[in-house]
Amino acid sequence: MSERVFNLPNVITLLRLAAVPGVAWLILQQRWDAACWLFLAAAVSDGIDGLLARWLNQLTQLGAALDTVADKALGVVTLVMLTQVGAIPLWVTLAILLRDSIIVLGALSYRGLAGHLEIHPTWLGKTHMFAELSLLSLVLGGLAGLLSLGDWLHALFVAVFVIAVASGVQYVWIWGAKARREREAIRLKPR
Repeated sequence: MSERVFNLPNVITLLRLAAVPGVAWLILQQRWDAACWLFLAAAVSDGIDGLLARWLNQLTQLGAALDTVADKALGVVTLVMLTQVGAIPLWVTLAILLRDSIIVLGALSYRGLAGHLEIHPTWLGKTHMFAELSLLSLVLGGLAGLLSLGDWLHALFVAVFVIAVASGVQYVWIWGAKARREREAIRLKPR
């Protein structure tokens, strides 16, 4: 990884992080058009910064960490704010927040056990993130009057709920197996 921390991909990531309170404020003010467009710009920037980091060979550990924080902050804050205004059902929000909490707590527990942590997102985990950001975009687009989701909205809520639960279970399964192997390796290690 390149060690130059102040680079274009990291600046884009920082701008995405800076957009989070703006999206929250716009939702509180019920300025749906502006909230929708700012959220979409921030969500699209996620793909752009990653692409640029690889293309320009400007990958940094700080950039990878900031990218994860910016993604989660954008998703969680927008999700909670839209739930607060009644645009997303609480059961969808709780499934997503529980999934994220389990993953974070599991990762911290594994790091405590193994002393290291190397996370590789799964295909289902990436699908979850795409589904979550798509749902948030569509709900904001509906509130802004740009889309008419009608009967599809409930199906979207159910789909995101199912993907969140399946992804959470997958991470528990994968990290549980890694933790068992790590414990066994520690137990068999000569003293």
